Amino acid sequence: MRRVAIMTAGADAPGMNAAIRSVARRSFELGYDVLMVRDGFEGLARGDVEIMNKKTVSGILPLGGSIFGCSRASVDFVRQNLVRMKDALETNNITTSVIIGDRSAVAVGALFHANGIPCVVVPNTIDNDIYGTDFSIGFDSAITTISDALDKLHTTASSHHRVMIVEVMGRETGWLALYGGLAGGADFIAIPEQPVPIETLATHLRQRKEEGKDFSIVVVAEGYPVALHQPVVSGRPVAGYGLAEALGEMTNLSMRVTVLGYLQRGGSPTVSDRLLATRLGLAAVNAVREGKTGILVGEVGQRITFTELKEATSQPHVIPADVVLQAKTFY
Repeated sequence: MRRVAIMTAGADAPGMNAAIRSVARRSFELGYDVLMVRDGFEGLARGDVEIMNKKTVSGILPLGGSIFGCSRASVDFVRQNLVRMKDALETNNITTSVIIGDRSAVAVGALFHANGIPCVVVPNTIDNDIYGTDFSIGFDSAITTISDALDKLHTTASSHHRVMIVEVMGRETGWLALYGGLAGGADFIAIPEQPVPIETLATHLRQRKEEGKDFSIVVVAEGYPVALHQPVVSGRPVAGYGLAEALGEMTNLSMRVTVLGYLQRGGSPTVSDRLLATRLGLAAVNAVREGKTGILVGEVGQRITFTELKEATSQPHVIPADVVLQAKTFY
C-alpha cells in the first residue's frame, strides 16, 4: 500500500493548489493514502503531517498560494533536521513524498534522494529558473500580472512624460522581465543573461526622446547587474532604483520606479498554469506508481520529461541566446 505525502516548499506561486489537487486526485484514483505536510520542510521537521481525503482538495483549483502553507527552509536547515524528517516520514508510513516548489525545493529533493528518502519534485515557481522544464507552474500567472501592470503604467508615463523603471522578480534569470516586458510593450528590457552597458540604455532613451516619444517603459530583472551603486533594501540590491539613479544622472530625464514585488506571486492561477499543474501533478503520481524517485517532472516541447534531481540542481534554467535575439526586435 502506497502512502504519498504532499508538501509545498520554497516561495509560494500561483498554481500550487492546482498541483496539490492533481497529485491528490490521481493518488486517490490509484487507491493510495494521501497525507499533507503543513508548512513545507519546517512542518515535516516538527512532524506536522495529516491524512487527507477528497474533501481536502475540493474547490482549491482556482486558489492562489498553498492551502498547506510554505516555508523557505534552506538545505542547511534540512540537513540539520534530516533525522527528525526521516522519523516523521517513517512514523506515518510514507512511501514517497511529492514536493511542489522552487529551486530550493529541488535542492532539498536532491538531498532527500541522496539520503535514501524517495521523492518526486514538481516545479512551481514564478521565476521559471528550474532546469528540466520549459516552463514552471506559476510563471504564466506572474507574466500576466506584469503585463497588466505595464498596461496601467503606460497611461501615467505618457501623461507625465516620464521614464518608468519597472523591477520584476526572477532571481538570477530574466524570464519574467523578458516575457512580461514583451507582453506589456516595454521599450527596453534589462535581463541578467545579456546585460548591456548603462550608456547603451541611456542612448536608447535619449534617441526615443529625440524621435518625439516623450515617455518610456523600462523593465529590469531584479538580478540585473547595475554598473553604478545600487540601493540596498533588506540586505539585497534593488536594481530598479539603482538603474533609475544612474540613468537619471546620464539623461536628465524624469524617472519613476515601480517594484512589483509580491504582487507577482499572488492571485488566482491562469488557465495555462492550472492546466500545467494538473498535467505535472498527474505525471508525478504516475512516476511514483512506476517506482521512479529522485526526479523532477517537467514539460519540454509539450512532452512530459523526467530529469534526475542531481542534474536539475546543476544549473539554473536561463533564457537561450536565440530567444533574446528574437525579442530584441521590440526594444
